[in-house]
Amino acid sequence: MKTEEKDKLLDKYYKGETTIEEERWLKNEILLEENQTSEQDIFGFFNSESSVPEDLEKTIFDKIEQTAQPNKIVKMRWFRFASVAATIVILLTAYLGYREMRNTKLENEFLVMEKALYQVSQNIQPKEQEDMLILWVGEDVIIIN
Repeated sequence: MKTEEKDKLLDKYYKGETTIEEERWLKNEILLEENQTSEQDIFGFFNSESSVPEDLEKTIFDKIEQTAQPNKIVKMRWFRFASVAATIVILLTAYLGYREMRNTKLENEFLVMEKALYQVSQNIQPKEQEDMLILWVGEDVIIIN
């Protein structure tokens, strides 16, 4: 009777229809058999391989950390490069903005000075001679009639 029940359970096992309790009973019965069968080899292999090594968790985490370290280093290098590039862009923008502001200020001062000199030349010219030209060369003033 046991062999018929065992054969039915083996058929159910190979079809994937057994419960956990049936699989345990089948494994125990097959491993207790005295004659060598292929099922005994299979269940013996599963039995020996089903135990989890004690240091498995540590081994897994060590492997994960080893693979994560290079990525972390690459990310840190990328972050440093991006930080340096951003700093250079900010400094360059600030310098160019300052330079443009200084040039604009100089141009405005030049325009004010040009207007002032034009007014001075208008006031210095006699009324009867409209074609007189006044030139400033260095610190010298040259009047051309």
